[in-house]
Amino acid sequence: MLTTTLTQWQVFNAVIDHGGYLQAAEKLNRSHSSLHHAVQKLQDQLGVRLLTVAGKKVQLTPIGEVMRRRSQRLLKDAEELEQLAKTARAGWETEITTAVEGIYPPGLLADVLARFHEQGQGTRLKVDSVILNGAVEAITGATADLVVSPIVPQGFLGSPLMAVRMAPYAHKRHPLVTNKTPVETGELHRHLQIVISDRTDQQLPTSIGWLKSEQRWTVSDFHQARDILQAGHGFCWLPAHMIDKDISYGDLRPLNTRDKLELLVPLNLVVPAPEKLGPAGRLLADLFRNAAAVTTI
Repeated sequence: MLTTTLTQWQVFNAVIDHGGYLQAAEKLNRSHSSLHHAVQKLQDQLGVRLLTVAGKKVQLTPIGEVMRRRSQRLLKDAEELEQLAKTARAGWETEITTAVEGIYPPGLLADVLARFHEQGQGTRLKVDSVILNGAVEAITGATADLVVSPIVPQGFLGSPLMAVRMAPYAHKRHPLVTNKTPVETGELHRHLQIVISDRTDQQLPTSIGWLKSEQRWTVSDFHQARDILQAGHGFCWLPAHMIDKDISYGDLRPLNTRDKLELLVPLNLVVPAPEKLGPAGRLLADLFRNAAAVTTI
């Protein structure tokens, strides 16, 4: 059974924050005596002394310092609980799930999420990284509220965000790179290719024409593929931004192919169930669109 109240802890912290009872009384528009009584009652209920007063100076006791830290967290939690109730009344979702294609620039994603954290009124976010068919399944199965996908399945609509440039990369000492003549497309089939798996159970149609070599290793994400290339094994299609902006992978080079092989992969924002999207989801969608509008990949 609780014997203390949030109001008592608010008064206790106000006295410390404002440097004394008189100053806190002015800020709270309450009498000096009422604040003194509230703190004294709090100490009596706890059976410990939280404050000492020397002249006009208020100081925390050792246990008072501990209680202050804990009470600040308590008051913050209570404030967040009330905010959660307000956002729920306003129709704000308590949680949003978004599935983001693995080639979406991570720095851009971090900016979008940071802005959502500032404006999202406490709505929690779950962010899933998906590849190709994984994005399609998130759309068709409506397992995410928002999906950034290179593929828009039939029956759904998407807002174009950006096109991500991809090219085949290998280590600077790989034969495909050291060869002084441009690489023929047919020659790629004779070399080990690192392939990114979409980790889905269904074989859904895709619109990206991945080059498939007879020799290939399959990994679960682009970062694993990049590490394997860095070790000198095989070649792989990678987003150019993943290499160009990361000096730690300076040993990787785009292949000089005779056909100038390159992919421009369009990324779209898809809302699987628009009628169910609330204010938080619409805010996140706008943040994705705004970020894309000022970005060149």
